Amino acid sequence: MQADSSTIWFPACVWLAKNLSFLKFPIFLTKYVKQFFFSSLDPEQKEMLIEVIEKLLKDRSTLVAGSVVMAFEEVCPDRIDLIHKNYRKLCNLLVDVEEWGQIVIIHMLTRYARTQFVSPWKTDENVEEEYNENNFYESDEEQKEKDQKVKKNYAMDPDHRLLLRNTKPLLQSRNAAVVMAVAQLYWHLAPKSEAGIISKSLVRLLRSNREVQYIVLQNIATMSIQRKGMFEPYLKSFYVRSTDPTMIKTLKLEIMTNLANEANISTLLREFQTYVKSQDKQFAAATIQAIGRCATNITEVTDTCLNGLVCLLSNRDEIVVAESVVVIKKLLQTQPAHHGEIIKHMAKLLDNITVPVARASILWLIGEYCERVPKIAPDVLRKTAKSFINEDDLVKLQILNLGAKLYLTNSKQTKLLTQYVLNLGKYDQSYDIRDRTRFIRQLIVPNEKSGALSKYAKKIFLAQKPAPLLESPFKDRDHFQLGTLSHTLNSRATGYLELSDWPEVAPDPAVRNVEVAESVCCSRSVEVFQCTNPSHSRKKNGRINKRAASGLEVMYILKCKIWNRARFTFQAI
Repeated sequence: MQADSSTIWFPACVWLAKNLSFLKFPIFLTKYVKQFFFSSLDPEQKEMLIEVIEKLLKDRSTLVAGSVVMAFEEVCPDRIDLIHKNYRKLCNLLVDVEEWGQIVIIHMLTRYARTQFVSPWKTDENVEEEYNENNFYESDEEQKEKDQKVKKNYAMDPDHRLLLRNTKPLLQSRNAAVVMAVAQLYWHLAPKSEAGIISKSLVRLLRSNREVQYIVLQNIATMSIQRKGMFEPYLKSFYVRSTDPTMIKTLKLEIMTNLANEANISTLLREFQTYVKSQDKQFAAATIQAIGRCATNITEVTDTCLNGLVCLLSNRDEIVVAESVVVIKKLLQTQPAHHGEIIKHMAKLLDNITVPVARASILWLIGEYCERVPKIAPDVLRKTAKSFINEDDLVKLQILNLGAKLYLTNSKQTKLLTQYVLNLGKYDQSYDIRDRTRFIRQLIVPNEKSGALSKYAKKIFLAQKPAPLLESPFKDRDHFQLGTLSHTLNSRATGYLELSDWPEVAPDPAVRNVEVAESVCCSRSVEVFQCTNPSHSRKKNGRINKRAASGLEVMYILKCKIWNRARFTFQAI
């Protein structure tokens, strides 16, 4: 049925679009052209559709613009040659187009601008030149040549500036999607010195409903990684409210962590102390991770954060304690020599902690730095050997690693205990545990079947491990265009169109020049009006009396005329 209906409707729509577009009846075009273009069509009809789109792109009606650009994006998004002549017209019409049409046009113009203009970001990297002491001894001519190179400022293309200037007023739009579209356009196209104007508009959207907040905060989180200065003045706008859902709380926490610096870290840490006490355990755990990231990024507060996390180890909430242990483990890897006491304190808590990840982290720390706690490590192995059968698989693996490291560094005290643990692992239900047990036994207990690797057992188990990097989960999203579904999901979605890289040399701007032609639309509209029902047309001295004919009458007349013409076309088909 779809094939039959498209076969019937296609020639009719083509005829209507080609022959009746001069009537300026945008309501018809908006409703039916959009409905027709997005249905499944025969690929052989694509060229005819492109001809229709090319004709409709020349229409100056604001109601037509959004629909035809949507059709362009669906049918032939790579045909940017169709946009050249209409680029300036679309920029000028943008403010008057309906809101959802504005969104489509802005995204299309963003892709178009990335292929036609030179990057405005080069000025921040190449224009400024640092002078060294050798400049003092150079001749005046050489100095003048260098001065000329330094003074060579970036000249933005007038069409590039036109796009930025005409989209700026839309930052005040009542539609959050329009504001987000303009924000991503400025982020991807504007010079870095001008992109800051989008901050206030995005922060304003945080007063909207939670769904809008979620999308806006995700985009702000990506922006705040690369350009912290844009949102630092609005830091308090990201403070968490008690009524916020968990997803909003987590995103605000992420943004505050990205904006942390030496000047505001003390304020943020006081705010984080309140969040740790939250009844929302998932948010409390995320706050502890944020404290760990702040301690890694800002060395001045590393010790303060570490001491605060150690205090959390005595918290009654098991989830808070477990997350604190995991974060402390990562922080201790950066400077383990100075924190032997903390490792001893965590070893004492092993009996009370039941969360597998936290227990595994403590065992890993004790095994990694067993030489700094030679009296405690063997006793920890003894206690865990008793409960080996009842432990989680993650904890069992760390018990085996602890036994192997103690066997290599303190075999007198732990040889028999390690063999006992290896025997338990040999018959464990999990094949991962059994495989790890065989591997460790062959390495640390040499025999005739052992290979050459047994000679390097110490280097394998006791090698220095690089400290983990505590990074933002939004760091790898910057390769997706802001405001898109792919950016939200952090995965390429169907239909996603990538932004191209800036060209090294801008294409010829003359392709956007348009020859001014006399418009005949008014005269043709008068003809149609005169040919319609005489009861609706009132003439005075051979001309139409525009005051007598109301707008509703004109729309009714045009609608009747269009469908009368269309009915005969369908009958002919």
